[in-house]
Amino acid sequence: MCFDKIKYLYVLVLLCFCSCGQSYIEEITTEYAQFKINDKGYICQIINRENGKNYLPEDKPSPVLQLYDGEKYILPTRLKSEGNKWTITFENNSEAVVSKEVKSDSYVRLSLQSLTNRDSIQAIAWGPYSTTISQYIGETVGVVRDTVFAIGVQALNIFTTEGVPHLGDDATGAFYINPLPGQTVPDELKDQVGKKISDINVNEEGDMPEYVRQWRGNAAVERPYGSDIQFEARDWRKEKVIDYVGRRQTVTAYDQDFIGSAIALFAVPSSEAVDVIGKIELQEGLPHPLIDGEWIKTRANQNPAYMLYEGSSLDNALNYADSCNFHLVHIGDIFKSWGHFDLHTSRFPNGVEEIKAFTDKAKARGIKIGVHTLTMFTSTHDAYVSPVPSDSLAISGSSILTKEITDTDRDIEIESPEFFTYLGETRSAKIGTEIIGYREVTKEKPYKLIDCTRGQFGTKPSNHKSGEKIDKLLNNCYSGFFPNLELSNVYGQRLAEVCNETGIGLMDFDGYYGGSPTGHGCMGASMFLKQWFDKLDEKNMISCGSSPFHYWWHIYSFMNWGEPWYDNLRQSQVNYRLENQRYFERNLMPGMLGWFKLEQTYRPEDIEWIQARSAAFDAGYLLRVDESVEKNGFKSQLFEAIRSWQELRNSHLLTNSQREKMKDPKNEFHLEKTGSNSWNLYELTLQSNNVHKYRQVQTGEPLLSKFVFDNPYDNQPVQFYGMIKDGGDKTGKISHLKILINGSATIEIPAELKEGNKIYSDGKNIYVCDNNWYTLLKYPCTSSALWSKGKNQVSVQCDFSSPNAPVVDLEFKALGNKEQITGK
Repeated sequence: MCFDKIKYLYVLVLLCFCSCGQSYIEEITTEYAQFKINDKGYICQIINRENGKNYLPEDKPSPVLQLYDGEKYILPTRLKSEGNKWTITFENNSEAVVSKEVKSDSYVRLSLQSLTNRDSIQAIAWGPYSTTISQYIGETVGVVRDTVFAIGVQALNIFTTEGVPHLGDDATGAFYINPLPGQTVPDELKDQVGKKISDINVNEEGDMPEYVRQWRGNAAVERPYGSDIQFEARDWRKEKVIDYVGRRQTVTAYDQDFIGSAIALFAVPSSEAVDVIGKIELQEGLPHPLIDGEWIKTRANQNPAYMLYEGSSLDNALNYADSCNFHLVHIGDIFKSWGHFDLHTSRFPNGVEEIKAFTDKAKARGIKIGVHTLTMFTSTHDAYVSPVPSDSLAISGSSILTKEITDTDRDIEIESPEFFTYLGETRSAKIGTEIIGYREVTKEKPYKLIDCTRGQFGTKPSNHKSGEKIDKLLNNCYSGFFPNLELSNVYGQRLAEVCNETGIGLMDFDGYYGGSPTGHGCMGASMFLKQWFDKLDEKNMISCGSSPFHYWWHIYSFMNWGEPWYDNLRQSQVNYRLENQRYFERNLMPGMLGWFKLEQTYRPEDIEWIQARSAAFDAGYLLRVDESVEKNGFKSQLFEAIRSWQELRNSHLLTNSQREKMKDPKNEFHLEKTGSNSWNLYELTLQSNNVHKYRQVQTGEPLLSKFVFDNPYDNQPVQFYGMIKDGGDKTGKISHLKILINGSATIEIPAELKEGNKIYSDGKNIYVCDNNWYTLLKYPCTSSALWSKGKNQVSVQCDFSSPNAPVVDLEFKALGNKEQITGK
C-alpha cells in the first residue's frame, strides 16, 4: 500500500501528549457505534457495538478539532462537556464552542459555534480521524470501510471542505507506484514502489501504466495504520496572494470564515453507509436529487449505457438509441458560446423552442437528452469578453502602468511583473475595456510587456494613462478565460435556466475540477454547483463531469472517464478505465467505463469486447454513434450485441466467476441470446498477425506461409477474418487465395482481391467484403474445414500480381466453454 510521506507535527505531539488509557468525559452512542472522547479533546475509540471492535488505532487518538495558524497546528488540551455542547481549550488558550447532537440514532452532528483568541487562526481542521480500516478508502465521499464496518464524515455546508489546511483547498489527488498482484514494475522503478510520482495526463500519454494507482481527492487518505478522514474550513475574509498551480494568484476576500463549519460523523455496517448518507442529506438540507422518484445513489440502472450523437439528423439520434435500447442520448454542445450560453446555433437556429421540442419528442419515446458544456470556461467570442470585456473575468493579479501609452504602442511598462510571468495560453492582460496580448514580460526594470497585440479578441485599442490598473487574465486550457467567484455564480444560474427551459435530462459539466481557478478551492467550486442545483425547477437531473469533489458527490449521478481517441479499441486508456473502477468502488459510486466510438470498421467481436467489460464491472459507458455506422456490414449484429449484453448486465445473472474472467481485458467473449431471458455465453480466442505476403522462393517451391493456431476448445467449423493490406503497389491484386487446414481441408476464394478488401468465415460461408465488412461476394465453406482441439496447421497461398502486391493478414477465431444463463 502507498502512503503519503508528509509528517504532521500534530502526529508527533499526539503520541507524547495524549493517552487514552484514562476515563472518558463523553461516550456518544448511535444505533451501531459508540464514540469515546477524553477530557483532552480527543476521540479515543470508535467501537462497533455489534462485536465490540475498536476501529481507532492503538496510541492514535484523534483530535475532535484543531486550529491552523498558517505554519503549525494548534492542538486541543482540554474538553469540557455541558449539555449539547463542548468547550475545547487549545494550546494557545483559544476556546471553541462545538455543538453536538446525535441525529436519527445514525450520526453525530458537530458544529463550530464560536472561537476566541482567533485573530491569527487561518483555518480549522476536523480531525483527522484515524482508523484501522484500509480496504476501501473513499477519498471523495469521505467514507472508509471494509467488508464489515464503515466510518465516515460528511461536510454539512459548502465552506467545510475535504483535506487539511496546510495542503491547500482543492480536492487534490496523486499518483503512486503501487502494483497489484500480478502486475510488474520495471526494474528501474522498483525502488520507487509506494512513492508518489508526477501526475500523468492520460489524454497526452494515451494511458497510464498498470502498476500506477490514482487517488482523486483527500477527504480520506491512506496511512500506515489504515486511514485518516479529514475535513477543514478556512477564513476567507482577507485577500491574500498564494502560489497556485505554477503561478502567483490573488485570492480575493469573501465574507465567509470557519464559524458554523459542521460535519456529520458516523460509523455503521458497510451495507448501511449509503443509506446513512441519504439520511444526512435529507436532515441537513444537502442535495438529494431524485429521478423518477428514486434517489440517484440507489435507483435501479443508475449507471446506464448511453449514446453520444453529434450529427445533424436528430431523428437518427433517436432511431440509433432505439436500435441499442438506450434511454439516454448525449447530443454534445448546444451553446453558441460559453459564458452567456446562448442557445441559437446552426443546429438549433430557433434556440430554446427548438431544443424543447426535441427533448419533448425524445421523452415521448422514453429517451432523455443530455448536453455538454465547458462549465466555467468563457469563450473569447462571448459577450463577457468581446467587444467590451467584463470586469468580472478572473484574474491572477494586477499591477499599474508606469508610463502613458497610445493605442498603437507595442511595449507597455508596468510596476511589477509578479502576476505577468504566468503567460497562459493567450498571454492576455486587460486595461480598462481593452484586452492586450503580449509575448513576454522583461526580467529587469523597467518591467515591460513586449511585442503586444492591441485590441485582442475584438476589443478596442485605446490610450491609457500612467497609474491605470492592468489585470492579468486567467486562461483555461482551451484558450479562453474564467469568471471570477461572483460571475461563476451567474454561470451556474444561467445553466440551471437552460435546464429548466429546454427539458434536457443530463448536464455534462466538463472543464469542472476539484477546485476554483480563483484560488477559493472546493468552496468556490461548490458555490457554482450549488447555484445551479438550487435554481433547478426539478431536481431530477442526471449530471456528470470531469473531476469530483466531496460536495459534488451528493449531486452527480456518475463519472464517466476514459476516451477512445488515443489508440485502437483495446488499447485506448484501458489501464486508466480499469483504475477508475477501483475509484468508483471505494467511493460508493456506480461503475462507468468511459467513452467509446462505434466505428464503421468494427466487427461483432469489437463491440462485444466493450460489452463484456461493461457486464464484468456492472458499468455503463457512452457510445459515440453517427451515420457512418450505416456503412458497416455488421450493423444489425452490432446493435443486437449491445441490446443482448446490456439486458444480461441489468438482469444481474452473471456469476462472480464469470465477471472476474471478464474483468481481464485480454479475455474475449461471445453472447448468444436464446430466449426472452436466456443466453449462451462463450469464451472466444482470436489469434492475429498471421501475415502472408510475397517473397522470393526457389524455382518450383510453392509460395506458402505456414501458421499454427492453438484452439483450446472442442472441434468446430473454421472461422477467421482476413484483411487485404497495402504491399506497396496500389494497383496490385491477389487471386486464387487458398487456406489449407491441417493438410486436408482447403478453403478457396476464387475472387480477385485488392487492398481494402476484407474476408471472413462464419463456419458456414466465406464472405468477400469492402473495407467496412459490407458483403460483396459470398461462397459456401467446405464442411470438412474444422478446427481440431489443440494445435492446427494452417497453410496459405495465393497468386500475387507483383512483388509489391497486397498482403493477406489473417486472424483465426474459435469459441467454446459454453455456459447457459437463464433468468426466472
